[in-house]
Amino acid sequence: MNFNRLYPEIFDEFQKAPTRKEKIDVLRKYDNGRLREFLFLMFSPNIEFDVEIPKTYKVNPEPAGLTMSTLHLEVTRLYRFIKGHPKKAVGLTGEKQKNLLINVLESIHKDEAELLIKVMKREVKIPYLTLQIVKEAFPGINL
Repeated sequence: MNFNRLYPEIFDEFQKAPTRKEKIDVLRKYDNGRLREFLFLMFSPNIEFDVEIPKTYKVNPEPAGLTMSTLHLEVTRLYRFIKGHPKKAVGLTGEKQKNLLINVLESIHKDEAELLIKVMKREVKIPYLTLQIVKEAFPGINL
């Protein structure tokens, strides 16, 4: 397992892989539960984010690898933004959710923040990264 790459870097490597097999190999090279969970959030039709996406936040100026946090670390806490998630705190207001999301976006690299917003808006467009190829790379994934 390799946790040194940010998710946008993994997806960039995926895009640059010339063949379908090599694309699958890239996904498998970085395989871990958190990456699978992020892919699940990207592709599951049953996931609905119910947080207001902030129009502005302070973009983290730190270079890749030197930010306070990463999507790899934050993915296990993204349930706070999913409608009806059983782990979500009762009474978590929309304003509190928005503030939590701002904190996440400001603590991770700018490319990861952009990716997370696209996932939440269901606007992710990574060439060749499809539900079919994710299922092929990870046959046990529950999608």
